Amino acid sequence: MKNRQERKLQTRQSLMNAALEWVEEGQHFSSLSIREVAKRAGVVPTAFYRHFKDLDDLALNLVDELSLVLRQLMREVRQNRVNPQHIIRDSVQQYCQYVVTQRVFFMFMSQSMTGGSMIIRQAVRSELQYFAKELVADLQRFNLLPHLDPTMMDVLADLTISVMAFATVQLLDLADVSSQARQDFENKLARQLQLIYVGAEHWKPES
Repeated sequence: MKNRQERKLQTRQSLMNAALEWVEEGQHFSSLSIREVAKRAGVVPTAFYRHFKDLDDLALNLVDELSLVLRQLMREVRQNRVNPQHIIRDSVQQYCQYVVTQRVFFMFMSQSMTGGSMIIRQAVRSELQYFAKELVADLQRFNLLPHLDPTMMDVLADLTISVMAFATVQLLDLADVSSQARQDFENKLARQLQLIYVGAEHWKPES
């Protein structure tokens, strides 16, 4: 039999899962009500407040879950990335696979980048900024683009994350997720990123 703390954690997770279920059905998180999330979790609305202050608080906890997903992705990319010459191609493939397998979290991320409350938008953007800083660290670790000064390296990372974020929305909207459609999408995204990095490789500071 589960103790009180275990039941509390289970209810908390049920509320978060209920919110993700709402998003996965194609609804926007901002249209979710406490009554609806409680109903889906199988608890009375007043029980919601034992776990979260409001829906923004619940969403912030989902952002924390999203951060775990992104950090796991970074770990796997680093573990599997052997040849620096294939960084873009391999990273695109792994990222797209992660979007497909962790679809609901990326749906939540895409929604939260532009809609909902300012608190949630800032939280998600903060996570993407962390992702950008990690990208800079990886580029430095492989000694890629050493001629770029720190400011331009940050600009490059921000541009990369912006392209990937927009591509995420496109991938989530891809009607046909067959292997050929995915391959075409990944090839196009890889070419876009390659074009950015070719430009960065030939970047010369303004005199």
